[in-house]
Formats: sequence, structure tokens, C-alpha cells
Amino acid sequence: MSQVLPLQLLSTGESGHVLDVAGSERLVSRLAEMGFHTGARIRMVQPGEPCIVALDHQRLSFRGEENATVLVEVSDEDF
Repeated sequence: MSQVLPLQLLSTGESGHVLDVAGSERLVSRLAEMGFHTGARIRMVQPGEPCIVALDHQRLSFRGEENATVLVEVSDEDF
């Protein structure tokens, strides 16, 4: 059974797929340019502030409300 959580609630090492990116058009567009789109595979590197996630072959850092706009379906699969 999968679980859907906001990005900021993932624990270190948890991974999953992006289900939805919500927010202002500008923010959603910026996140899409960085690779956050439906189906993208991510892994939490460091929760908190800043929040650091692995996406493709890069690490991205978020501060403040930015990470509250990404919903993730958590999975047990290795990243």
C-alpha cells in the first residue's frame, strides 16, 4: 500500500514519485524546469530547512513554503 505525503514530511532516505505539483503558475513552472513533474522519481536527502532532495542525477535545495507544493507517493523501491 502506498502513502501520499507532502514533500516536507518525507524522512531521510525515503523515496517515491511526484504525484502533483501545486502552487502559483510561476512556482510550478520553475519546479518543472528543475525536473519536478508528475512521475519524477525523488529521494529525500535532508528534511527540514533547507530541504534537500535527489532528483535524477542532481540534488536540489528548498527553503520556506516551496516544498509544500509537491505531493509524493512514497514507495519502498530503491532510488
